[in-house]
Amino acid sequence: MNFEIDDIIKFKNGSYLVLDVIKRNDNTYLYLINNDEFEDDISITKVINKNGFIEYSHIESEEEFNYILNKLFLDFKDDIISIATNE
Repeated sequence: MNFEIDDIIKFKNGSYLVLDVIKRNDNTYLYLINNDEFEDDISITKVINKNGFIEYSHIESEEEFNYILNKLFLDFKDDIISIATNE
């Protein structure tokens, strides 16, 4: 399954907006935010494709998690700088 930024997926009994898609070593990771009006939880989720059946999982490896988190910072660096400098 191909995930795109701004897709809405069902995850953890809720509706989540895909903010970023990261691919690494044949794996896909999603940066998600709850799409419901009054929810404000986020998730970095690993997508596991088992014979066409999609599962969402947490990231177990600390090295893997650090890589994805650093990649997110790079992907959103302009937004982060703008917020930090009040522009």
